Amino acid sequence: MSYVAVFAIVLCGLVLLVSAVSKVRGKGSYAEFAASVPAFGIPARWTGLFAVATLAAEFAIAALLLPAAALIFADVFADAGRWLALGGLVLAAGLFAVLTAAVWRAVARRTGAACRCFGPARAVLAYRHVVRNALLLLVAAAGLVALPGVGGGDPVAVVLFAAVGAVGAVAVVRFDDLAELVVGAVPEVR
Repeated sequence: MSYVAVFAIVLCGLVLLVSAVSKVRGKGSYAEFAASVPAFGIPARWTGLFAVATLAAEFAIAALLLPAAALIFADVFADAGRWLALGGLVLAAGLFAVLTAAVWRAVARRTGAACRCFGPARAVLAYRHVVRNALLLLVAAAGLVALPGVGGGDPVAVVLFAAVGAVGAVAVVRFDDLAELVVGAVPEVR
């Protein structure tokens, strides 16, 4: 059993689910997210499409990964769970690669873009956000590499690695707060 894959499936699935839900949870949430897209260098005519595609991708990937984790954990329809996980991790890696590049571009150009990944943002993007997204890409890639070994295994270890993935997802969602404790604050959004 590859517990790394279980960790990656849960972490990526929860991060993307929280990100998607935070964009639609209130009246102004989606509008704020869509309004932040041009700062990433997306032309105005593509802003709406990019915002919708990002939101749809986050929900779709979470809808693949989280059931996959349950199927693999229950060891019922584990083959179906592996196929769902494969599709979800491939898409997650692609999305994280695009988001890493977009954030890097916005930071390098000093556009003043704010990360609205998990709701309203107080701070502008910084290189630490590029690192966060690159680490998410690395986790998705590690999950893909480890995926062939998924199946069977100690149920207690599976639950433990799933729980560590959930804790990791909380750390990613609260990344700005944790980073501020370690390296200090970045400038606030005006």
